[in-house]
Amino acid sequence: MPVAQGVAIATRRAVIVGLVGLASAIGLLVLMLWLAGNSGTIEVRLGDSDFRGIDAANLSAEIAEDGPVAFPDLVGRSRPIWVTHGGSDPTTGWSSFLARVPGKSTDCLVQWDADRNVFFDPCDAATTFPPDGDGLEQLAWRVLDGELRIEINAPAETGG
Repeated sequence: MPVAQGVAIATRRAVIVGLVGLASAIGLLVLMLWLAGNSGTIEVRLGDSDFRGIDAANLSAEIAEDGPVAFPDLVGRSRPIWVTHGGSDPTTGWSSFLARVPGKSTDCLVQWDADRNVFFDPCDAATTFPPDGDGLEQLAWRVLDGELRIEINAPAETGG
């Protein structure tokens, strides 16, 4: 009957290894739940916080020739923007702002009137805004290594 004794020892080891593995798995699960429960908020950040990839020199030349440039909202949050530029230095003189008229429907997006050199509210044509978008929600911007970057998720503080 030596065969039965060998099987009993192997069974005992298997049960011990199984119990240790199960205890470890439960311990890891409790640790993961504890770590996940430490933060009361979940912050989802998809994509960049700024709109980038714009060659500042090329865009400033385009704006000088054709006027301000509109960019539609690409993430579906109703945040289309206008970008304008004044002066000859592509590292300074930028204005970027939301196209929505404050306090109005999301359908009221300012339009550029090249003849009058102003932005106007299509829902109320008497309401106009200067070329720098003063009166609309301004967005912070910066030029890094010739690339214009617009902070699409944060309003401008002062300047650009």
